[in-house]
Amino acid sequence: MNELIRELAEQASTHAKKTVHYYMGQFDGLTWEAKILKVRDLKFAELIVGRCVDWIDGSPTTDAGQLLLSKSFIIANLKGHFGVEK
Repeated sequence: MNELIRELAEQASTHAKKTVHYYMGQFDGLTWEAKILKVRDLKFAELIVGRCVDWIDGSPTTDAGQLLLSKSFIIANLKGHFGVEK
């Protein structure tokens, strides 16, 4: 697994552990364990999207603000950034 993905996953896990307080039984149809996983997964996705947006935001643009990158370049670089082969 790519080190960046590992780092983002750890940040998401830490966030979930800090924000979801223990409770017994179910709340909103979820056990505490299921709630931890849900919060972790949502935060993980948020962190990945944030990294993608930051990468695109830092990419070169024209004077009119249009990206100077091709679709294939963006795809290849995002895959490389996150260590995705597929």
